Amino acid sequence: MTADLVSGPATGPTLLRGDIAATMYREYLLLTRNRTNLLLAITPSAVYLLLFATSLSRLIGDVRYEGRLVSYPEFAVPALLLSSMLAAATTAGTSLFQERLGRMDVELWSYPLRRGSYVAGKLIVSTLLILAQSLAALGVSLLVFTFRWPPSHWVAILCGITVASMAFNGLYLLLATLFKDFQRFTVTINVLAPTLLFASPSFYPAAQMAPVLRWLSWANPVTYGIRCIRDGALNGFGAAWPWMLTLLAIAAVACSLIGRSLMARAREI
Repeated sequence: MTADLVSGPATGPTLLRGDIAATMYREYLLLTRNRTNLLLAITPSAVYLLLFATSLSRLIGDVRYEGRLVSYPEFAVPALLLSSMLAAATTAGTSLFQERLGRMDVELWSYPLRRGSYVAGKLIVSTLLILAQSLAALGVSLLVFTFRWPPSHWVAILCGITVASMAFNGLYLLLATLFKDFQRFTVTINVLAPTLLFASPSFYPAAQMAPVLRWLSWANPVTYGIRCIRDGALNGFGAAWPWMLTLLAIAAVACSLIGRSLMARAREI
C-alpha cells in the first residue's frame, strides 16, 4: 500500500483561491487595522466637507466655469473627492513604507508566494481602499448638498473616480519606495497632500489663481483628477475623456514602476 506524499500543483486556480487571495486579505488587514492611519485619512476629508466647503457654499453662490455659472457645491465637490483620495493614498503609501521599514516583507517571502500575486494583490486592495473612501465622500456630499446631474454625468463621475484612484494609488505607492528615512517620509507624505490640493484649481477657478501658481498647476496631477471629475459632472463624457486618458496613462506608468520596484525588492530578499 502506497501513499502519494507529494501532490501535484493545483490545476485551474481561480482568482479568489490561492496566493493572490491570501495577499489581498493580508493587505486589507494592513490597511484597515491601523486605526491611527485610518483616522488621519478620514479627518482631513471630513473637515473639508463638513466645515470648509459648507461654509464657502453659503458665502459663494455661483462660480463661472468654462463660460457658464455653476453652483459652488457642484464646483467644489470634485476637490472634496480628491481630498479623500489623497488621504487614502497616504494611508496606502504609509502602509507600504512601514512594511519595508519593518522588514515585514522578509517574513512574507518565507512563504510560497508568487511575486506577481504579491504585486497584484497590493495594487488591487490599495486601489479599492481609495475608491471606497472616495465613494463614501461622494455619498456624504449627497447628504449635505443637492446635485441635479443627469445619469450619464453620474456615470462619468464614477469612471473619473475610478481612474483617478488608480493613478494616485500608483503615485503614492511609488513615492513610498523612494524613501528610507522614516522622518523624511512622514513629513513629505503628510505635507504633500494639502500642497497638491491647494496648488490646483480645487476650491477656486483657475482664472482666479496667481499666474505663477496657475502655470505650475499644469504639472500637478491633482489638477487632472479634479478636471476629470468636474468636467464629467458638469459636461459629461465628452469633456472628461481626455482627462481620463491622461489619468490612465499616469496609472499605467506608476503601477509599472511600482511593480518593478516591488519585484526588485523581492529578488534582493
